[in-house]
Amino acid sequence: MGLIRDRFPLIADQEGIWDGEYVHLDAEHREIDRHASRLVCRIFDADTGEAARLSQSNIYTWPDGTREVRFFEGRLRGDRFWIDNELIDGWTAPVDLDETGRTLMVAWVRRNDPGFRFYELITMSEDGERKNRTWHWYRDGRLFQRTLINERRVSRDWMPFDAERLYAHHPRAPLADDED
Repeated sequence: MGLIRDRFPLIADQEGIWDGEYVHLDAEHREIDRHASRLVCRIFDADTGEAARLSQSNIYTWPDGTREVRFFEGRLRGDRFWIDNELIDGWTAPVDLDETGRTLMVAWVRRNDPGFRFYELITMSEDGERKNRTWHWYRDGRLFQRTLINERRVSRDWMPFDAERLYAHHPRAPLADDED
């Protein structure tokens, strides 16, 4: 089966296509942004830790016709997946204290902003077809933003949805004619 499916079944269960909505709030709970999302979550399982990895492309789409793509990749080292790219340094792992086995945590810092810290809690539904996520954004030890996300699984098979353009960051810009 592989290390991820054997040791980290909840992370393996993230594999697939997820559609949802992000709602960003400031520290006083005022809405500052809202947009649709599609996540392409890929698992590349292996029998050795260095080869076991995951990747995720977040595709954000706003009502004004703009889109942004973010790409993240994590490699298994020890008890978590480490994410290390030009934007962030962080990790994701299951929360062992959750007796239901339905919770993951993500934590990272921004490479170019040493005072920035980010925490995410992901909770899966019992049937594994929905997930809810909360993000907490800190700068210099103070909360400045929260993000609430509700998602539903569209497919467990990510391959038909995959595209080369999803493996790199593309800043927010108007959609091209061929990107629906």
